[in-house]
Amino acid sequence: MTSLSGKETALRSFFTFPFSSDEVYQQGLADLLAHGALSGKTDAERVEAILRTQLFYFNRVTGQNLNIEDVRSHQNIVDSQNLTVTMDLSPPSSIPEDGEARPLTFAELTMLIEQGKTDDIPNNKVIPDTLNDAPPSASIALVRKKPWEVDSQF
Repeated sequence: MTSLSGKETALRSFFTFPFSSDEVYQQGLADLLAHGALSGKTDAERVEAILRTQLFYFNRVTGQNLNIEDVRSHQNIVDSQNLTVTMDLSPPSSIPEDGEARPLTFAELTMLIEQGKTDDIPNNKVIPDTLNDAPPSASIALVRKKPWEVDSQF
């Protein structure tokens, strides 16, 4: 187990971890949201679920071994001391900040297809259901010789 100062350092690192800008975390959270992990839950349950995902990801990335009780006790201590520690517990926005189209996750792509919103899929080309009406072009390739028609080059 980590020492008190090591745990305190880990907790401070957790509360300052850039979850909102970490692409891997945001993609994983988007997958969870697309599968309805937070649907039908109260705001408190959503905050709790997002906190647990952040804790899991933080422990996985940093190699720490924090648990939910450590985080809650640290939050209580910080709240009682009236210190401000900010954490982004909001789900990711589907609109990218920099104006560029971000790649869709498989879950988001599946959801758009199931809802019939294929126009919202980036780089999605509409392929017509008809065959090409143009006449076929004439072949310009030489006819391949049969094995017994090959000229001997000896």
